[in-house]
Amino acid sequence: MEKGKLKKVGQGPEAGASAIHIEVYGLSDVGRVRKNNEDNFAVCNLTTGEVGLTQSLQRHQLGPRGTLFMVADGMGGEASGEVASQICVTTVPRRLRDNLLSLGSVRETNFVLLLREAVEYANQIIFQKAESDPGIRGMGTTTTAAAVFGTNLFVAQVGDSRAYVARNQKLVQLTRDQTYLNYLAEIGAELPADPEKDSRRSILTQAVGSSESVDVKVTYTRLHRGDCLLLCSDGLYNMVKSPELMEVLHSDPPLAEKCKMLIDRANANGGADNITVILAQVEGRGLPPAETTASVEYQEFREEDFEPGVDPSR
Repeated sequence: MEKGKLKKVGQGPEAGASAIHIEVYGLSDVGRVRKNNEDNFAVCNLTTGEVGLTQSLQRHQLGPRGTLFMVADGMGGEASGEVASQICVTTVPRRLRDNLLSLGSVRETNFVLLLREAVEYANQIIFQKAESDPGIRGMGTTTTAAAVFGTNLFVAQVGDSRAYVARNQKLVQLTRDQTYLNYLAEIGAELPADPEKDSRRSILTQAVGSSESVDVKVTYTRLHRGDCLLLCSDGLYNMVKSPELMEVLHSDPPLAEKCKMLIDRANANGGADNITVILAQVEGRGLPPAETTASVEYQEFREEDFEPGVDPSR
């Protein structure tokens, strides 16, 4: 378990941000069972406002306002899940960037509060739209929004889409699935003998847009040179387990081909759901060196960790 105390990280995004380079790619596929794709994803340079997978975004320099990656897995049946996930991946980047632009300077705490607020705002938009239209009432979406801001990766999550960091042949999950079985574990209730085969393992305890309010969980970690970030919907990780994921992530092809390889493996293993993948590689002298002994440590975001002069390892 790599969750634990981090070394001092409250250094501000300006320190070396311009020397951090990001390569990113993403793909989404309907899978082999579903009739339509209710997943959506987004990549946004929060400094320039550029959104999508343009050539300039696929390889770009990290700006002072960071870069956002998002995966959203919609639910609600027919086209309503797709509506919810599309609203989410459109609303969150725009809302976050608009609020960042309204500030003269941005520190880690402000950034995370605005990231969380952007997801909460998307929740309101989706919920209100569903309430106004009986045909899509009850729709919602998972949201995993990971932002590189300075040397830190902040991950906001609702639902069970996941964020991972691969480093030194290890793949570390930074999110915790917000499912009914995990809820039972948290309250100390009896768990089924074989959770993987229990029908309740995919029941979510919350989703963006399914209720008036949402509890956005945020974790963070400090990035190192060469780290590979993986965001995905459950259509990937339910079909392709960690050893196979790592095999692909540590292979030689470019990110675009790796994304296709992951989706192909999910489909080869059954393709029971929509499959969405974002891969991002971070490099540059603005990040700590890629030491062979460095593990991925992460923890839940706390404002006090980023107060000037505070060392959260104490």
